[in-house]
Amino acid sequence: MPQSPSRKRGLGASLRLAHHLYGKLLQEQLRETGLSMAQYIHLRCLREEGKLKQSELSGLLGIEKASSTRVLDELEKRDLITRNRSQSDRRVVHVDLTDSGLRRIDGAMKSARLAADHASTGFEPDELGHLFAAMDKLLDNLASACCQSR
Repeated sequence: MPQSPSRKRGLGASLRLAHHLYGKLLQEQLRETGLSMAQYIHLRCLREEGKLKQSELSGLLGIEKASSTRVLDELEKRDLITRNRSQSDRRVVHVDLTDSGLRRIDGAMKSARLAADHASTGFEPDELGHLFAAMDKLLDNLASACCQSR
């Protein structure tokens, strides 16, 4: 039996390729929303998690605080988020969606759903379940390895 292209390519290369192709498809879907990928992931995280400390948001997204700050500056200028300093600890900044931001991310998530639907075309529901279970296991393995090396 011939080896599958992904097995031949290897795990890391296959994951990189899937990430690249999915990212391209998602960017195409997001183009009509006027959001960049970075803006989308910030707004989506706020939509899913609710109001967050700015440090929590960048941590959940796995990006540097400085990179997140630049994205949040733009989102705030566009009135899609608010940032407010904590009264009890002035170092803490809380980030939340505005009504306009909520409407924008809800529309963008509908557009993004088209990319997910396309990527999962031809999969049976149980195949997707197995894929997500395998992805969770992979992410746990990688997260524990990254934490051990620190």
